[in-house]
Amino acid sequence: MRVAIMLMMLWMVIRDGYAQQGYAVSAIPAMLKSRADAVVRQETIVADMLAATKVRYQVKQAVTVFNRSGENKARLVIYYDKNVAIKRIAGKVFDADGLQVGKFTQRDFTDESAVSSFSLYEDTRVKHFLPAMTSYPYTVEYEYELELKQNLIIPAWRPDAYRDVAVVHSQYTFICDPADDVRVKATNYKGDPEVSNADGRKALTWTAIHIPAQRYEPFSPDPETYQTMVKVAPVNFSYYKHNGHYSDWGELGKWTYDALLADGLELPERTVQEVKQLVTGLASDKEKAKVLYTYMQRKTRYISVQIGIGGFKPMAASDVDRLGYGDCKGLVNYMQALLNVAGIPSYYCVVEAGATKRDLQPDFAGMEQGNHVILCLPFERDTTWLECTDQRIPFGFLGSFTDDRTVWACTPEGGLLLRTPHYAVTASTQRRTAELALDVKGTVSGRVETVFTAGQYDNHLEIAESNGSEQVKLLKDAYDIDQISFSQLKYQKRDEAVPTLVEAFQVALAAYVPENNGQVFLIPNAFNRRSTIPAVKNRVLPLYINRGYTDEDSISYALPEGYHLSQPVEEEIDSAFGYYYSVIKQEGNKISYYRKFTLNEGTFPAEQYADFCSFINRVSSLDNYKAVLAKR
Repeated sequence: MRVAIMLMMLWMVIRDGYAQQGYAVSAIPAMLKSRADAVVRQETIVADMLAATKVRYQVKQAVTVFNRSGENKARLVIYYDKNVAIKRIAGKVFDADGLQVGKFTQRDFTDESAVSSFSLYEDTRVKHFLPAMTSYPYTVEYEYELELKQNLIIPAWRPDAYRDVAVVHSQYTFICDPADDVRVKATNYKGDPEVSNADGRKALTWTAIHIPAQRYEPFSPDPETYQTMVKVAPVNFSYYKHNGHYSDWGELGKWTYDALLADGLELPERTVQEVKQLVTGLASDKEKAKVLYTYMQRKTRYISVQIGIGGFKPMAASDVDRLGYGDCKGLVNYMQALLNVAGIPSYYCVVEAGATKRDLQPDFAGMEQGNHVILCLPFERDTTWLECTDQRIPFGFLGSFTDDRTVWACTPEGGLLLRTPHYAVTASTQRRTAELALDVKGTVSGRVETVFTAGQYDNHLEIAESNGSEQVKLLKDAYDIDQISFSQLKYQKRDEAVPTLVEAFQVALAAYVPENNGQVFLIPNAFNRRSTIPAVKNRVLPLYINRGYTDEDSISYALPEGYHLSQPVEEEIDSAFGYYYSVIKQEGNKISYYRKFTLNEGTFPAEQYADFCSFINRVSSLDNYKAVLAKR
């Protein structure tokens, strides 16, 4: 018995010692547990460029998961294709005390095609794995090695890429021959990398330690402006058996045009003749381009195609012409080919698209930047931009997906950095007028017309392009008012210099105006109420307002006999963040309501967020103001 007890005690000592040296949760500093869904215990990444066609990429990472929200960080996802070979994958799972409770290999991973739901062709596959754990916390340790058969795109190091994930230790090492010419860009990294010699080869090492979890802060800027990142780009590269070199956007643009674009602009002779006939008699290049843009929109549709030299080479114009579809690259290339026939120059432009404006980095060219392609027509004093994947939008209009950001144009002479149009706060308007009537049952009904312009043109464009029950559903989602119904819907696109969409309908709001003890309560702002935003104590990040705009609402309510407004209201707020004005008054048997709200875009110091919060929440309060109507 005594021997058994001694053995048990010895085992406990060994176990506790191992746990302390391994991944015991108790070893995580308290400051890193705060607000964290997961903690990266250790991360070691080595990118060893043995040759332009052989980069060994090794990763070892251990992540402790505290709850379900942290599981995405514990999930290992590896994309691969003909240019990326998976050499090995292995891992272990540990419990809260740091004791190993499981292990896995590549055989345990799910392997499937990475074809997106919106993509017709992709040649990428994905392996992914998440341990089947039923209790928290636990730690998963991964080790894997990839062989990249190219060095045009080497994965960047981003140790703090995930919100609500803390980092104990992360290290990135890039190894190359001393003679290799390599460009490096380190963002939000203090100090210089450690330089060492590894068997006669040069090694650069960056290290990050004790990074607390980042909490969510509303109206924050692009994470790339404040998170740590290191990018490495060799000057001489190989990619899908194409060799080249670049040190800036000019050289990369020249290579892209010569290697990926130049040989895909031929069109069938019958299409060439059709194009010439379409533009015959038109006076200006802009008129010709507009006709050809309409021709392209009617003839083609968008389908994602992620094949061809790593997904960078567009479908040939002749293939798009024959098949009637293409992705953004193929459709831009096709439109460029049509314009070439008419003798109109244009630029194939790469952009980082999305609702949040994101510039390409002017001081660090890289093929990995950008996720979409648009077309630029450099008319003298009238540069025009075309979005070629959307059959709905007018000629020369870029919506919130690609507006106001730096893009990269690929030309025969080389790459150029250009900027897409910016829509001013005063130009991006939503103007609504409504003539409504209130009946004694509390129902409001009447006619509503809204005009969307410039940066707000595409607010309801999807609704305008829908029909039937789907259109009504989308409209109800947009207005989000209980018991709302619509009839006589009508949309009109005005072909003007500034794109404009007009929406008109008859509306009925059943039981919108409740009655209590002889008083009737009406929220005059029926359609455009601003939501509140949360307060944030000890905010760290700057306040970022991505896009500015101006809204105006003019609504009149015809009242039943004997109703009158108890008190007129007028409010005005002038702030660094915008402007608000509203007035509610009665004229005869009508109540008139007018509201104007302007939001200014820009970046403001973190300490001004409290003032911004007060401004927006005051606007929200006024938007939801209940006017009291008394009965005589």
